[in-house]
Amino acid sequence: LYSAAITRKRNLKILFYAKKSLNKVNYFKNFSFFLSLFLFLTFRNSSVHPTGANLKENIKVKILIFRGLSAGVENNLTLPQPPRVTAGSNALQRLNTGDLFFPYLVGLVEGDGFFTITKNGLYIQYEFGIELNSRDIQLLYKIKDNLGVGTIRLRKRITKINKLEIELATFKVKDKSSLINVILPLFDKYPMLSNKQYDFLRFKNILLSNTIKFNEVPEYTRPSKPWLYQVEDILNVPYFSSWLIGFIEAEGCFSIYQPNARRAFSAAGLKASSSECYEASFDISQKDALNLIIAIQKLLSFTVTVTNLGDNNYKLKVSSVRYIENVIKFLHHNPVKLLGYKRLQYILWLKKLRTIPKYSKKIDIPQNY
Repeated sequence: LYSAAITRKRNLKILFYAKKSLNKVNYFKNFSFFLSLFLFLTFRNSSVHPTGANLKENIKVKILIFRGLSAGVENNLTLPQPPRVTAGSNALQRLNTGDLFFPYLVGLVEGDGFFTITKNGLYIQYEFGIELNSRDIQLLYKIKDNLGVGTIRLRKRITKINKLEIELATFKVKDKSSLINVILPLFDKYPMLSNKQYDFLRFKNILLSNTIKFNEVPEYTRPSKPWLYQVEDILNVPYFSSWLIGFIEAEGCFSIYQPNARRAFSAAGLKASSSECYEASFDISQKDALNLIIAIQKLLSFTVTVTNLGDNNYKLKVSSVRYIENVIKFLHHNPVKLLGYKRLQYILWLKKLRTIPKYSKKIDIPQNY
């Protein structure tokens, strides 16, 4: 009996160690399978091939043989680093696909943007920027998000005419790398259409010439003539309609006002309702841009005369039912929409138009925008 018990105990002990060794073998098999799978997936999606020094540099695995079969990993696994995403790379991808936001942005810059080269001690400070009323700060953040570069600041300014204090929001790009890699490609693909393009060309040439000191920068005054583009050239620009939405965002004005209609009604001995005394208008203007304003006039099928306000500042204003309808149709059917505070102005303008019989009876005024 004693001998049988000893034999049974030894058999159980052998079975125990056999099972333990089998578990280690299974563990090693499972570990080896998943390690092989990891290496396959890692190097399949990597530019690093698992040969020679590359394999030794990235992953070190040492198989240790002790107490049966087992495996140990020496040091941590070093994963291949993902490619670095540079600032503005998403904007460049969208620029290459023809995203219509960018010609809209160029139109906005044509009205309220700037390219400046200023003195910073002995050296040059390059700046591209857009300055708007602070109520449009969300539009500037949208621009910043789309470009992936730049900063936004608020500042206060006293107006020249009535000496009132206003708050302005300014979006700026100063970093040379961002200017060269994001801003220049944008304006190379979608050039500005007025003589402000001369500002950009000068800015680009000096920036790319690697000029460092300010005293090396030649003096500059933007040419008022000759016009950079002829009217037909502008009308043939494929992005002109998208550009115009951005330009209206900057320089367009939607108005409702009381002209001499009330006096006319009084003189005739008639009583006018309040809605009949109002008139709607749309106007747009720009300095050093006569050909541009004429091109807008032709695009919107206006025949009214462009007004010279003096100092090479040209204005286009319409108020007739036909021309107001042309403006509404252009904005309503354009795939690019107003994005800032001007959008709210336009919506309120449409709302008021519905109350003025002169327009509401003859124009199909959209209910939304």
